[in-house]
Amino acid sequence: KASTMLEFDGTKAAIITIVVGIIGFVININVARAVRKCNMFGYAFGMLCLSQTISNIGNCLVFIFMAGGITLIHPDWHYTYAGRRLGQLLIFFWEASIVSHLFISANRAVAVIFPTRYNRIFGDKNTTRLIVGAVWLISVIQAFPYTFPVCSQQFDPVSFTLAYAEGWCGKLTQTYGDLLVSIVVILIICFLDITSFIRLCQLRKAHSNHRASSKEVRLFFQVRPRHVLMCVFLFELQACAQSLVLMFCECSFFFLSYMNESPWYAYASTTFIWVFTHGADGIVVIAFSSEIRRLIIGKSEKSTSTVHPSPMPTLSTSARNTKSSI
Repeated sequence: KASTMLEFDGTKAAIITIVVGIIGFVININVARAVRKCNMFGYAFGMLCLSQTISNIGNCLVFIFMAGGITLIHPDWHYTYAGRRLGQLLIFFWEASIVSHLFISANRAVAVIFPTRYNRIFGDKNTTRLIVGAVWLISVIQAFPYTFPVCSQQFDPVSFTLAYAEGWCGKLTQTYGDLLVSIVVILIICFLDITSFIRLCQLRKAHSNHRASSKEVRLFFQVRPRHVLMCVFLFELQACAQSLVLMFCECSFFFLSYMNESPWYAYASTTFIWVFTHGADGIVVIAFSSEIRRLIIGKSEKSTSTVHPSPMPTLSTSARNTKSSI
């Protein structure tokens, strides 16, 4: 009886995927609405966060309708040319997600490490629009090879897993187009986040030692000097948590999935972890941002003097002079 319960069932896997996808979709829709309303974010930072959230929404929808829904209704569709667009769309939104995250990390790094240069790089709205456009153009380029059948990803409705095409093109897209590019991008994200985190710790220490002489410098939001370092500190913790989620998803899909031959394990370490990652990404944003939580819940702001709308936010850096000595 126990073995019967543990026997893999594509229908159950489809239902699980749909449920997790819907949860992730709802979470990210609420995050996207909150990001658009959030006065703490500057234009550049807010647009990049919105870009990443939209990519999460896109992947959740692909899993809900194409992976889960169509498998329940017409599983043979996955073996058609149109059915293989599932893998292409997943790659498209995945690339948009990690590249958006890359520019978010770069935005934070410039704000924390080179605050006086922030306006020069991210102060122009047209520059931000070009960056966001570049994010999605890179995603299109990355997903384009999957247009050809010899390069496409095949979704198997029986095992509920994705497989790369056999042959030279499938190996290229798997090894270089997906695995190598994703790992390099995520490692750069981790490097930027860790560097920003270390610099932020230095700023916090200097701020506590020179509180009386603190001055405001441009950053990605504007709050009172006594609150700003804690806010940025939480943003960096959020960034590190998101990086860990992305890295675990990549390692699970390409490495951990080969450690067990169980069909449920294969599903859990590939398809499930992929759709779960995009929901978890939204959960991390909510968990680390009290302002996002407030906007999602719909509570009115209690203290209008703590957070102020600013097209280009600020950071209190009493340690500005300490930078030259580091």
